Amino acid sequence: MGTWSQLHPEGRHIYYEGTDPDGFAEQIKAEFDFDPRNDPQWGVHDSFGFHCPGEHLDAIYGGGFDRYPVVTASVLGRRSA
Repeated sequence: MGTWSQLHPEGRHIYYEGTDPDGFAEQIKAEFDFDPRNDPQWGVHDSFGFHCPGEHLDAIYGGGFDRYPVVTASVLGRRSA
């Protein structure tokens, strides 16, 4: 099995699940030079979804929930079921 960036080289839509969305967005902007708040899905219906570029998936999505509390839409669906 490959890394997240190998599996999704085009990137993936993920959701921030923590308690400080603005702090998270600022940290991502500082570390990775993109702002999740620019995604049209950020903040819609109290949800903080954004497209994560493929080159940053391993660090953000694959880096562990403790550092960046993000999930995919498929995980969100299973949680609400």
